[in-house]
Amino acid sequence: MINTPTHRIALSALCLTAMIGSIAVTGPAAGATPSESPSPSESATPSGASTPTGSAAPTGSASAAPSASASASSSPSKDATPSTSAATGSAQASSSPATCTPDSDVTVFSFNDFHGRIGEAAKLFTPVQQARTDKGADHVLLTSAGDNIGGSTFESGSQDDNPTIDILKDAGLEASAVGNHEFDKGLTDLTEHVNKRIDGDFPYLGANVYKKGTTTVTDDLRASTVFTKGGVRIGVIGAVTKDLPSLVSPAGIADLTIGDPVEAVNAEARRLKSEHLADVVVASIHEGAASGGDFAPAKVNGNFAPIYNDLSTDVDVAFNGHTHQLYSWKGRNGAPLLQAASYGTHLAQVDLAYDTRSAQLCSTAAKTVAAPKQANLADPVIARINSDTEAARKQADVIGAKVIGTATAPITTASDAQDSSFGSSVRNRESAMSNMVAQMFKDTLGKDDPNFIGIQNPGGTRASLQSGEITYKDAALVLPFANSLMTTTVTGEQFKQVLEEQWQHDEKGQVPSRPFLSLGLSNNVSYTYDENLPEGQRITSVWVNGKPIDPKASYTVGSGSFLINGGDNFHTLAKGSKPVDTGKIDLDTWVGWIKDQGKLTPSFARRGVAVTATRVSDTAFSFTFGQTAEKGIAPDTLDLTSKGAPTNTKLVARTSQDANAKALATFDVKDGVATGTIDFSKTSLKSGTHVVYFTAEESGTVIPVEVTITRDDASTPEPSATAGTPSSNPSPSVDVTPGADETPSATGATATPSDPATPSATPSAAAGTSAAVGVESGAGANGTIPGSDVTSAGATPALPRTGN
Repeated sequence: MINTPTHRIALSALCLTAMIGSIAVTGPAAGATPSESPSPSESATPSGASTPTGSAAPTGSASAAPSASASASSSPSKDATPSTSAATGSAQASSSPATCTPDSDVTVFSFNDFHGRIGEAAKLFTPVQQARTDKGADHVLLTSAGDNIGGSTFESGSQDDNPTIDILKDAGLEASAVGNHEFDKGLTDLTEHVNKRIDGDFPYLGANVYKKGTTTVTDDLRASTVFTKGGVRIGVIGAVTKDLPSLVSPAGIADLTIGDPVEAVNAEARRLKSEHLADVVVASIHEGAASGGDFAPAKVNGNFAPIYNDLSTDVDVAFNGHTHQLYSWKGRNGAPLLQAASYGTHLAQVDLAYDTRSAQLCSTAAKTVAAPKQANLADPVIARINSDTEAARKQADVIGAKVIGTATAPITTASDAQDSSFGSSVRNRESAMSNMVAQMFKDTLGKDDPNFIGIQNPGGTRASLQSGEITYKDAALVLPFANSLMTTTVTGEQFKQVLEEQWQHDEKGQVPSRPFLSLGLSNNVSYTYDENLPEGQRITSVWVNGKPIDPKASYTVGSGSFLINGGDNFHTLAKGSKPVDTGKIDLDTWVGWIKDQGKLTPSFARRGVAVTATRVSDTAFSFTFGQTAEKGIAPDTLDLTSKGAPTNTKLVARTSQDANAKALATFDVKDGVATGTIDFSKTSLKSGTHVVYFTAEESGTVIPVEVTITRDDASTPEPSATAGTPSSNPSPSVDVTPGADETPSATGATATPSDPATPSATPSAAAGTSAAVGVESGAGANGTIPGSDVTSAGATPALPRTGN
């Protein structure tokens, strides 16, 4: 039970190579110490230019790239705030003094956080091919800001991401920063598998990825590389987030030290400029702003602030990644600063106008470009990408046909009157499928921690499992996003707030189109709620591992990266401490868990139950379970709407989870709602604190209610009441005077919600008995109270827990 005030929280919220002609010339070693004093770029123009290995100037027609409006401005001041936002698809430009007369133009593209979305590749690279057709391939440079692989969809991930690597080679990717997901399987996999598969077609860059205990770039990566495009030498530097050690398995990068990305980029940019190796420097940094919508807080908060404030004037363009945001801004140094969302939906584009005679960058024009709705399959490069994608899909189908387990019955998402497809549309109701996914998180990420909480957002559960054999593809359809799995630590009070955030508000406090999202939870967690109470006070109790939650204690929560990072407006999860990227991918972990279980059986026991309670006399307390509020948006009753869920008919109150224990009362359940009254003066409960277990026996839902009774020897009873432990959000309470040791009858009286702001009165008397009833309600999966090994009548035993 939460006993402290809570408040709704809204958060506003890479050896150097110079390409001259078709010959690759290797420059200083990657770990060379940069010069301390920069000097202007020399005006010499390379003798020739070529298309880097792996790209091709296509023949034939290509569809036009999506249009975007552009506006020009003079060179901004160092503190200039950009006048446009990526969200609008608009562009921004800056120019040098009038003495600069451009005689060469080059377009630099960047994408980031592709994560093996090969199905989007043909569309994503259509604008790049169009530019190569229009300008010539020697005037176009294609880069990536990292996370090309890892966290991939089934078509790529099931084949060790080889399809993604091959398709990026098809597309003519010329350089990429390393992202954290490039290290998901450790440095050895990156060097022995990924780089070997690339076979020299493009380099991975990591200027801040050092040999352990040094500031020398590891031999397996480069700090930068240089291309000649349109007579302009363009140096590309890559760097990864400094948080890498907390995002991947430490064992995988044990031989590395990760430095500050901005310091590393500045040092390499200074070297490229001072040694006259590059005319223009492009930084590709796998780090970015937490939000693409509001620039003001982004430039002063988090890991993005140094990127905005501290990149040197040696850096002419900066591309970002990692945070999956869409923006086109300017840094304090006046350079374009862009990120292209994620998953192959957008490109970042910067057009450079350069005067080769005076060796000056005259202007830049920056914008983000949405991938077109249709790929230009008439272009031979795009056609090859499409062909490789289809081949990967066919192979994935073969892999996907492998049987990994069985389901004893359908395990589905929720349904309602408008949608009974058991897909992903009904997200405002609790489901057997989302609860099972949350249980998988608990079993695989926190099996040795009884207070570990598995949690799943309903939109992340995209499909259901049918009765019978479960194939690899079936499992992949349930969790198709290939999220990395993360954990974070929250207080009990914060976890209560997470549950409050099921009633949705975005970062601006607005109610979104889906106003209520019902979370899936592991079976050691349960809660009750009353939607008649004010927002932020609707969660009336929370139980973890069979005990009321401690608001000051710490609890570890595990889920996909999307949710742990505050996705779906669960802002409080993003405020957790000690966030850890486990390096595991949800699909891989899910498949492994199913294999370990062998047979899956759905649980129809609810985690969350609507409960109201009212004192109807000095000795009786009326309960209502599963009743939706008159104008509420949380529609659930005692009955789940997943396929095969039983219709509950009885709710039995006992002082033990033993189904053979004597019943205190039995309430009828009609249309998922149970209402009845218990007269505690007719119970045999002794002095002390007890738990009364209300069990919906058909589904196995169990709702524990704490009852504290004090007796004395006086003949005249003195009733008193508290709502459990004192709380700013009191649980329903009642004054009772236990008397005769009899089993009370249950009535059908309808309970009226008590005023949450007014505690129950305490009648005065000289002596007697007092009782405090705190409604601590919830549903242990498989008919058990959370954290208990006792199973109620007719329930299916819990599945064994395994690690991964």
